[in-house]
Amino acid sequence: MRILYFDIDSLRPDHLGCYGYARPTSPCIDGVARQGMRFNRYYTSDSPCQPSRSALTTGRFGIHNGIVTHGQAFNNLRISQTGYSGPHPDEQLLQLRLRQAGLETWCFSTFALRHCATWFSLGWSGYFTPNLKCGQEAAEEVNAAALPWLEQHARDENWFCYINFWDPHRTYRTADVSYRDRFAGHPAPQSWPDDAVLAEHMKLDGGPFTACRQFVPGGEAPPPLMPRQVGCRADFEQMITGYDCEIAYTDDQVARVLKVLEKQGVLDDAIIIISADHGDNFGEHGIYSDHVCADEAIHHVPLIVRWPGVTTPGSVCDSMLYNVDLLPTLCEMVGLDAPAHCDGRSFAGHLHGSPAFDRDHLVWGHGLYTLQRAVRTRQHLMIRTYDNYGYTQFDPVALYDMDADPYQTHNLADAQPQQLAAMDHLLCQWEHDQRTKLWSGDDPLMSVLHHRQRTEARFAR
Repeated sequence: MRILYFDIDSLRPDHLGCYGYARPTSPCIDGVARQGMRFNRYYTSDSPCQPSRSALTTGRFGIHNGIVTHGQAFNNLRISQTGYSGPHPDEQLLQLRLRQAGLETWCFSTFALRHCATWFSLGWSGYFTPNLKCGQEAAEEVNAAALPWLEQHARDENWFCYINFWDPHRTYRTADVSYRDRFAGHPAPQSWPDDAVLAEHMKLDGGPFTACRQFVPGGEAPPPLMPRQVGCRADFEQMITGYDCEIAYTDDQVARVLKVLEKQGVLDDAIIIISADHGDNFGEHGIYSDHVCADEAIHHVPLIVRWPGVTTPGSVCDSMLYNVDLLPTLCEMVGLDAPAHCDGRSFAGHLHGSPAFDRDHLVWGHGLYTLQRAVRTRQHLMIRTYDNYGYTQFDPVALYDMDADPYQTHNLADAQPQQLAAMDHLLCQWEHDQRTKLWSGDDPLMSVLHHRQRTEARFAR
C-alpha cells in the first residue's frame, strides 16, 4: 500500500476545475478527481493553519487537542503522557497510528518550523524540512527534497508520504508571472463583488486584509500579481489572477510528483489524496486574500481521494464531513481501530460507495484574528463572534442562507429569530457535549479570549 497525501495550503475548492471553476487552474488535480472521488462538503473543524493540521493529525477538535490558534502559550498539543514512554496509545497522531499498521511515514514540510509546532514532527519515519524558509519556499523547493526520495523509495511497499505545498497562501508571489498567460480568454468568472460592493468595502478599516489594508503603507511592496488595495473590479481581478496563478503553479508541481510515480511503475496502484488546511477570503465579510474568520470560504476545503479498487472513477460524495474524519478513515482502510479519543468518524463506507452516515450540521471554530464559532447546516450558516480583533463588519451573531446568499452578505439574525435560535441551540449543545470530554474543563478558545482581555486591560492601565 502506497499513500501520497498532498496538503496544499489555502486552497479553495471553488478555484479547481473539478469543483466547477471555469479557469484552467488545475488540470492535474482534475485528472486525479476523474479517477477517484470528489467530496463536496468537506470542512476543517478548526482554522487557520495550525489548528487545522492539529485537528487532521489527532482526529480531534481543537477544543480537545488544545490548539485553536497560533503561537505563545497556545502551541501545546494535548497528548497525554505515561511517564517517559511517549504519547498514550489511545491518543496517537496520524503518522504514529499508520506506523502501527506497518506503513513507513514520511513528511516533506516546513510547517513545524513555521509555527514552532514541534509536536507535528513527532513519530514520522522521516521528517524533512526542505529548507529554512518557514513556508515561504516555492513548491519546486519542496519537490527538490521529495522527488529524490520518491525516486529511491516509490517502489517500496507500505508507505505514507505527506507533501506540503504553501504556494496558494498569501502573499501570491510566484516567480513565474507567465502563469497568468494561461488565463488569457478566461476572465475571472466571479461577478461578485462588483464596483459598488468594493466601494463599500473600501470604507472598512477594521483590520488587516480589508480592501484598503492589503499592505502596510511604507512597508512591503506588493508583488506583481497583487494590488496594493482592492478598490475596483480591476484590482479584484488582479488578485484573483494572482491566486489562480499560484494554484496553476502548484498543480504543475503535483504533476511532477505523479510523474515520478509513473516512471517508477507504481502510479496506477498508488492512493492519492489531495486536500488543504483552509481557504482564503475574496470579499466575503470584506476580507481579501487571507483567512481571519470562521466562515464558509475559510472552512470549506477540497478533498479528492483516488483509491484504486475502492473509489469509483468520477464519483462524488455530498455527505457533510470534517477533516478530523480522515484519521479514523485511514485507520479503518489499513486495518486498525481509530484512537479511542478520536472525535472523527470513519468515512471508509463513503469511499466504497456505501455511506454509513451523514451529518445534519457541523460546528467549527477560528481562533487567530477573530475568535468565532460557527454552525453549518445544509442551508444555513450561523457565526458567533466572541472577539472581533477590530473587524467592525462582524456582528456578535450572524445568520446566512447559504443557498440564496453564498457570499454571506445579508445577516438574517433579526429577520429569522426562530432559525437563529435553532442554530444557536446546536452550538450550545455542541459546546456542552465537548466540555464533558475535556481533561481540565477549560475551553481553549475561551482561554485565548481571556488572555486577550487581560492583555488589553494591562495596556489600558
